[in-house]
Amino acid sequence: MNYRFYTISSALLFFTGVASAANNAAWNCEQTKNGEWTCLNQTPAGTEPAQPQVIKPSPAVESAPKQPETIAQPPAIVPVIPAPVQQAVKPVQELEKINAVEKVAEKAVAEPQKLRIKVTENQKPVLEKVEPKTETASVSSGKVPGWTCKTEDNKNGWNCNLMGADPKGEAHVVADGGSSEAAGSSWLTPTFDRKQERDFQTLRAEFDRDPWQSCEVWGGKKRKIKTTSSEVRDAAVTDINADFSEVFDGEVLNFAGNVDMVRADQHLIADKASYDTVAETLDAQGSVLYSEDQMAFSSETASLSLGKDEARLRKAQFIVAEAPFRGNAEVVYRESKGLSRYNDAAFTSCAPGNQDWIVHASRMKINRDSGQGSAKNAWLEFKGVPVLYTPYISFPTDNRRLSGLLAPTWGSTQRNGFDVSVPFYWNIAPNFDDIVTPRYMSKRGEQLRNKFRYLTDMSRGTFAAEYMPNDQLVNKARYSASWKDQTSLLPGLSSLLDLNYVSDKTYFNDLNNALGFQNTSYLPSTALISYGGAVAGTGVGLSVGAYHYQSVDKTITDAAMPYDMLPRVNFNLAHAFEGLPVTLAMNNEFTHFYHSELVNGQRFNIAPSLSVPLESSAGYIIPRITGQYTQYQLSNQTLASQPSTISRTLPIFSVSSGMNFERDLNFGGSQYLHTLEPQAFYLYIPRKDQSNIPVFDTALYDTNFYSLFRENRFAGGDRVQDANQVTLATVSRFIDSNTGLEPLKVSLGQIMYFQDRTVTMPGQSIETSNTSNFVGELSGQFSKHWSYMTGTQWDPEANGFARGQVALKYNMQPNQIFNLGYRYRRNPLDSLQTISQTDVSFRLPLFGEWYGFGRWQYSLNFDKTTESFIGLEKENCCWRFRILGRRFINGANTTAYIDPTTKPETAFFVQLELKGLSSFGDNVDTFLQTNLKGYRKASYFE
Repeated sequence: MNYRFYTISSALLFFTGVASAANNAAWNCEQTKNGEWTCLNQTPAGTEPAQPQVIKPSPAVESAPKQPETIAQPPAIVPVIPAPVQQAVKPVQELEKINAVEKVAEKAVAEPQKLRIKVTENQKPVLEKVEPKTETASVSSGKVPGWTCKTEDNKNGWNCNLMGADPKGEAHVVADGGSSEAAGSSWLTPTFDRKQERDFQTLRAEFDRDPWQSCEVWGGKKRKIKTTSSEVRDAAVTDINADFSEVFDGEVLNFAGNVDMVRADQHLIADKASYDTVAETLDAQGSVLYSEDQMAFSSETASLSLGKDEARLRKAQFIVAEAPFRGNAEVVYRESKGLSRYNDAAFTSCAPGNQDWIVHASRMKINRDSGQGSAKNAWLEFKGVPVLYTPYISFPTDNRRLSGLLAPTWGSTQRNGFDVSVPFYWNIAPNFDDIVTPRYMSKRGEQLRNKFRYLTDMSRGTFAAEYMPNDQLVNKARYSASWKDQTSLLPGLSSLLDLNYVSDKTYFNDLNNALGFQNTSYLPSTALISYGGAVAGTGVGLSVGAYHYQSVDKTITDAAMPYDMLPRVNFNLAHAFEGLPVTLAMNNEFTHFYHSELVNGQRFNIAPSLSVPLESSAGYIIPRITGQYTQYQLSNQTLASQPSTISRTLPIFSVSSGMNFERDLNFGGSQYLHTLEPQAFYLYIPRKDQSNIPVFDTALYDTNFYSLFRENRFAGGDRVQDANQVTLATVSRFIDSNTGLEPLKVSLGQIMYFQDRTVTMPGQSIETSNTSNFVGELSGQFSKHWSYMTGTQWDPEANGFARGQVALKYNMQPNQIFNLGYRYRRNPLDSLQTISQTDVSFRLPLFGEWYGFGRWQYSLNFDKTTESFIGLEKENCCWRFRILGRRFINGANTTAYIDPTTKPETAFFVQLELKGLSSFGDNVDTFLQTNLKGYRKASYFE
């Protein structure tokens, strides 16, 4: 190993002054932390003990010329004191008068008296007498050493008395009036005192990046700390600075006073240190601080094996940066770079200065190689109060998975009663794991859940199943299963499986807790194989899939169920000619539709198209012609007059065009870019009677600004509209040139019809209006955090509003949210299907670290609250607490009609997350992400 060391000699004159006087009597000298020396006389055997004396330098010594400075040797050399004594020490009787305790006085006579030698640079050493310490006064009076101060009667000054040694600013307990330790409960006594907290701050500064930086995003990926290899350390130069040093046989180096050692990433500070360059061991004493890439320690003593990354420290404090967490221990054993053991330890993930939760353990082990920590006889303290004990606990030190019990979840709902789950995680292999979750509901009984995950070179997926042997409310067994799989078979060729099944229609509404019930009326199952042209680098796309639907809404009859598609094949081609503005495409589809109670059929559809896109920065025009041929082969006829074979051929002609205008605008002293984008879209499709074609998968598109430019207002291939129409629209934007924000965007558009629309869905009448609804949308950003959006549709036939919505949003991440909105949608055929609904949601700071969050969704046409919840949350870098109450109408999100007799349900949830340790209670994050618009998990911002 390469090494070099430097010494700064501030006590050279001490050695020259003491060594210049020789005598048979020897002195044993030690240096204190502040640079002073205390010496005891050692008398040769057979002679009377010499009394300590104060040395007064002789004139010869004072006039002697200064010696040139050299590297001073450490005070391990025994100096010799001259025999002549000029001044005697005070009689022992004076000590008896001072401390008046006979045992202490006898002890002071028996022990040799100490002398303090003050050494400063460029001055001669000065010896002073040190009175023996006595503790009688403090013990007899019951007072704690230190300063005791009282105000004078006139309150203009302080009357202070010193008991014992001056603490010199060090923190200590003031006992007058009763100390906190004596008067308060031991539960409320901080685990780490003020001095230890200051030491943690010192350790914290040893890392190049604060381990608790951005600690709010605890759920995100931890920053991977770059480690230093053994090869780098072996090749690195060791720099050691100290006040004094000595070398034995060129191998053992002793250092004293402000020792500071640096080797690669390793850094050590101590009062004294001994370094064996052959064995690569370092022993340090007194205010020891040691740090490296991922860890930092402070202790009273430390024994380090630098070559083997081994260490032993006593009364140590430590910080593990990668987790991060910190703590203290009576003894720390560092067995390797990745493995360390701790006796009588206490640790927390809270940042220095915060002791909200602490885990105490008689034994603790941290293995960074496996990413696992464990503790024996551990108990959890929260806010100074013990709340949990366990004889053994394991916890992760990074993001790697570990087998063991996960934190339990619990809650209470009106439908299920008290609901508790205790999941067990089994890390089977690096690419396989399983979660088994026993669940108990006080009103329904026991349930067992299982979730198995796998990951291979080609596939990744999840298999989940739930089973309840007997639901006490309905007196029957209930179960569910699902299988999700994604497999990459070849480059560009992949498969997708999403298979789901439940035992009955009300399974989700009954057995999902109130934070996660089903939001749809159908449970889909899909099996798909696809070949993507974009992935494969070609213009070919092929997919073969099967689709099945199961009802999870008891109000839906079997006849109203959607068709199963067994199978559905899509084959698409596209090609653009280089150098020519011509694009050819062909969309082909074959689907077999199956239904147990309705007519079945096979549909084949082919649609070749040709487009000529002419585009520039000033505008564009894109003519397009499509020929669509559709053929049906029907079976299981429900009408006797219905043919078994139906075909349809239609040409579709459209022209899309638009222009772009821009200008700079100065408004209110700010620069803006104003754009104007007029658009025109012409569509022609000849009329063809399609009333004899069954409707398998077709429905009307919802009307909005972008639907004005569709070639077909029907989704699905069973209906192709007849059209002779033109869409006129414009978009105008105001863009802030300095910030890039868009404070105003206006979109206006309407369709002009040149003929009636005779192609309709079954049960609908022919549309004879000359224009469509007039669609207007207005949106923008007031600032980086405030935005708004409003849209409306005016029905010229009914001379009233058909649709309308308005929303105001405040979003200051992470997760300061306010949403205010209103939505209106008129149904001319059924007033009960009309939607008129307000929606308010928020997550905002209240005071300190407390946040409030909630939502209120109110139906004006039914005069009912369909969804509401309110909660409180406190979060800091150490822990997060949530309490949530919810009142809702089960199924309100899956139907447009609410029975007036429907009664709302209530639920109550509590969650406590100790960051870096575990979470207790139900998972509220997923619920808020679904029901609080704009909310994201903390890991989203990492």
